[in-house]
Amino acid sequence: MAQEVLGNVLKKGEEIFQNVSGKLLERPAVQKAVEAAMVGKSKVDEQFARALKRMNVQTRSEFRGLKSRVESLEMQVAELREAVAEAEARRKAPRETRAPARKVAKKKA
Repeated sequence: MAQEVLGNVLKKGEEIFQNVSGKLLERPAVQKAVEAAMVGKSKVDEQFARALKRMNVQTRSEFRGLKSRVESLEMQVAELREAVAEAEARRKAPRETRAPARKVAKKKA
């Protein structure tokens, strides 16, 4: 019941917001102000990105790439550890369970 009432209040609030914002955006002065704010925001974003680059701060995409590379390297290390453990186990295994060693043919001089 409380959720239903809250849902109705939210729905009504969204309708009012849509109406008010629609009426505001019909005014040319408000449209210009919104456009100017968007242009200003994009300029601030650009300058902020430049400042971060100058400070040698990595971007989100660079962090994602590094994370992917680290995960790949972690998998390779795990595989190598597994291979080393298997090789160590084979080395320590009794002679009877080991695969027979191959004989290398000697070349005649």
